[in-house]
Amino acid sequence: MQQITYLPRTGKTNSKMRRYAARGELMARKAAEAANRGRTTEEIWDSIIKPVDETDVLANLLIVIKDIPDVQRKQPRLRKPIMSDGSVTAR
Repeated sequence: MQQITYLPRTGKTNSKMRRYAARGELMARKAAEAANRGRTTEEIWDSIIKPVDETDVLANLLIVIKDIPDVQRKQPRLRKPIMSDGSVTAR
């Protein structure tokens, strides 16, 4: 549990007391906002998994695939030429 510090509302306060007061008000305001705001199951799922439009994904995929240059992936092995008499040339 957090320590509770009593801060006087009247009279002079030094900077440390003003900081404590400002921090306490901020924490109280944040706690009140968190208590008032409840999240639905859909909001929780949407925060975990970002919703995506499938048509945009497919369009981007097609654009990327079309931009890939047509390059021969593997060079074919060159055969040794066969002479007319059936012998193979030496290399």
